[in-house]
Amino acid sequence: MTEVIQGLSVHYEILGKGPETVLLLHGWGAPVTAYRPVLELLAQRFRVVAFDMPGVGGTDEPAAPLTLGDYVGFTLDFCREIGLSRAVLVCHSHGGRIAARLLSDPSCPLQCERAVFIDAAGVPPRRTLGWKLRQRAYKLLRTLGTARLTAPLFAERYEVTRDRRASADYRAASPVMRRTLSNVVSCDLTPVLPDIRAEVLLIWGENDPDTPLVNGKRMESLIPGAGLAVIQNAGHFPFVDNWPQFQAVVKAFFSL
Repeated sequence: MTEVIQGLSVHYEILGKGPETVLLLHGWGAPVTAYRPVLELLAQRFRVVAFDMPGVGGTDEPAAPLTLGDYVGFTLDFCREIGLSRAVLVCHSHGGRIAARLLSDPSCPLQCERAVFIDAAGVPPRRTLGWKLRQRAYKLLRTLGTARLTAPLFAERYEVTRDRRASADYRAASPVMRRTLSNVVSCDLTPVLPDIRAEVLLIWGENDPDTPLVNGKRMESLIPGAGLAVIQNAGHFPFVDNWPQFQAVVKAFFSL
């Protein structure tokens, strides 16, 4: 199905039936089709709604880079358009940033009493002194590599260094989505996590290299009453790496 939100054609799916609705907020660059087993599991009891964010899957790319606030506004506009005012949130990775903002805002028009965060983003990594020094050196190289007077000498070295430092997500993205990723990747949601009043289950892959388990433990300490389930032998996509344990945890939380 498609709906026009903020001038963009948005692909979305609705599965199952039930008195409650689950809204999926997917991770960066991962369309709703990547979550098919999770959606079908939840559809056993719930009406499940999942939509592709701008620039992902079957949804149009935005004309200009987005901020986290833009993603929140887009999500609320989508919910308003399909008549969704109450939902259980299930979010993964980048979707966790959006969910944290929604759940911590007492004036949010979308009512949410329960949520599942899967390897959620939003906790900034702890930076060592060595990292900070390398970051300063890189910023200096970027200035030298892009300034008119020094670019002839430093541009090639800067471009090689930039490409080596870039993540796979960044390299795969279009120019607009690269700038969007730069806008959201450093967002620190820890100040708002204590304001979340929903019942929250955190599900984390024990070997996640992208949002490490230490981030999940940090979220557990900050979100009142949150519980953390660690999926063994799993990375950033625990529902792919260890479906039996992931499924068991979700079934227990939702009494499926």
